[in-house]
Amino acid sequence: MQTELAMACSTGMKFTKIILFGLAISFAACQSSKNSQHQSDSIASIESGPGKIVDERFLIVPGQSIGEISLGEDMEAVGKKLGKPNAGDAAMGKAWGIWFDDDSTGNELAIYSSYRDTSMRVKDVKQIRITSNRFKTQDGFSLGRSLRDTKLKFPAMEQLSAYLNEEKDTVLVYDAKHDGIGFEFLKGKGIALTVHQTSKSVNDTYLTLHPEWKMIAPLD
Repeated sequence: MQTELAMACSTGMKFTKIILFGLAISFAACQSSKNSQHQSDSIASIESGPGKIVDERFLIVPGQSIGEISLGEDMEAVGKKLGKPNAGDAAMGKAWGIWFDDDSTGNELAIYSSYRDTSMRVKDVKQIRITSNRFKTQDGFSLGRSLRDTKLKFPAMEQLSAYLNEEKDTVLVYDAKHDGIGFEFLKGKGIALTVHQTSKSVNDTYLTLHPEWKMIAPLD
């Protein structure tokens, strides 16, 4: 009788262990599934972040390019992409070409070019200036930001000059020289940006684009 009772107890304990083991496996599988799902959600969140959704046609790369136009690009190739400029100015082998948007925004794309070398055969892109906030850096930075926000993004940025435009409003010109990007601010907001060669000042050719603007003493 005692032997039968012992055997029964032993069988019951084995059965209980089997159940507990099964529950442990189920719990572990559940946790693994949750962790896997959480990891998947995290990856999806990273991949859908602002740095992953910029259309290359509107991507700003300081010191390199804006959209489909790159520094150093042959102006003949630029002409094939953009067509004939709507306005511009040229002298002594240097030129600004300006293209206006076809919509009512008044936005413009301006390209400064000059001869690539002393052979004076090919003109290439030296600066690219935009006024549209459709263009963004890889992490989503665009025009329309405050001067303070722009300084946080480009801490090496320094004021170069100040101008009175046609409406007698003050336009401030800043440049992050070593980053290869400069900005224009009106009433504390970015209204234009220029991508240029790194370590070269954006202001080297500035007045050829707006000769009607009057330079005033820089503001602190």
